[in-house]
Amino acid sequence: MLNSRKAQAILELAVLGSIVIMAFSIAITRSERANRQQSYMQQAFRAALKAAKTINSSAQWQTMDFRRMPNVTNPMELGELQQFSGGNNVLWSDGKKDATQAEPEAKGWFQLNHGSPIEIPVNSEGLYNTTVTSSTSYSSNAHGTTSFDKKENNGSISTRKSLVATDNMSGSADISGTSVDLGSSLGAHGKYTGGGINRSRDMQ
Repeated sequence: MLNSRKAQAILELAVLGSIVIMAFSIAITRSERANRQQSYMQQAFRAALKAAKTINSSAQWQTMDFRRMPNVTNPMELGELQQFSGGNNVLWSDGKKDATQAEPEAKGWFQLNHGSPIEIPVNSEGLYNTTVTSSTSYSSNAHGTTSFDKKENNGSISTRKSLVATDNMSGSADISGTSVDLGSSLGAHGKYTGGGINRSRDMQ
């Protein structure tokens, strides 16, 4: 009877532990995504505010980033591909005209993967100047290999598990009639800038 209770307790602990780990991984993943999305929105606002102050008019700023999020349950696997975006329109003007007595012109920018901003033509709609992203399309070509090495020497055991992955993105976005290339490559820390990702872990 005692052995049966021990086996039952171990089984319950294993099931409950798996559920707790799964719940924590879901909570961490969702909170991380929400935090990043809010961060991109704030970055777009600050960039639009700075640009509006510089041109003394209304400024539109849109950002789009691709990221490979960490795999909480297995760090040695290629994480999920996620897209983050943010946009803001800010008016900062002192009401003064330039030397030609012309009204300051509103401008818009698009920034991909924290790269160099691309100026986008702004459409006038009544009293507002806006840039509109009408469509986006992209594809991912990811490849990853995992290796595991184990060495035993005089009672000492050492292991090494490595992940080498590459991913090339291709696609485009239509922003107010301007086609923007979304092509990029997977880089360090899951960012899409260039190169590849190389991650390893040693245990002894």
